[in-house]
Amino acid sequence: MPDATKKGVLDQLTNFLYLDYVLKVAGIALFALAMFNAWKQVGPGTRFLFFAGPAAWFVGARFAKIYR
Repeated sequence: MPDATKKGVLDQLTNFLYLDYVLKVAGIALFALAMFNAWKQVGPGTRFLFFAGPAAWFVGARFAKIYR
């Protein structure tokens, strides 16, 4: 029977680095990089969506914390 108190490598790494925050920051940074690289080649509708998508994600995350 496995020991219930023993943490795996991923659990230890998550507790040490706050892996969820690292992944969020990396995702936002990569999104921003892709957006700025494509900015001159896309139309105004796509430019609006570049901002609307992350804004909706941010607002949804705030509401999830408030109303849980």
